[in-house]
Amino acid sequence: MPIDIMLVDNDQVNSFVLKKTITRNYPSANVSMYMDGSQALEYLDELDRKAEPFPGIILLDIYMPVMDGFAFLEKYTERYAHKESIIFTMSNSLIKEDQQRANAYRVVKGFITKPLIYNNVQFVIETYLKSARPD
Repeated sequence: MPIDIMLVDNDQVNSFVLKKTITRNYPSANVSMYMDGSQALEYLDELDRKAEPFPGIILLDIYMPVMDGFAFLEKYTERYAHKESIIFTMSNSLIKEDQQRANAYRVVKGFITKPLIYNNVQFVIETYLKSARPD
């Protein structure tokens, strides 16, 4: 089953490693990368205009320049809460309030501490596959 994954993170090294980890373990995954929330929203707006499917998974860093993950979540919730994408927020911050704030958005399925290791990637993809499969 092909999986479209949107990776929104300004840390290029982390993004590159994460993309390699995903595609090595899930060869059918298509990973697109964006440096900040505004670039990611522009892409989603374009998909919406063309009536094309949204990525199944959005991995969203909460601390980025230009538009951070929280601002992205605000806009995404306003425009696209009805879409079937699942969002996992990520950060190298261990601040409990950040995790609680991110998890307060109903579109967020979980918070993952960076750097993401294979077990985290596996959890995210298995969560998506379970949500995509009707029981």
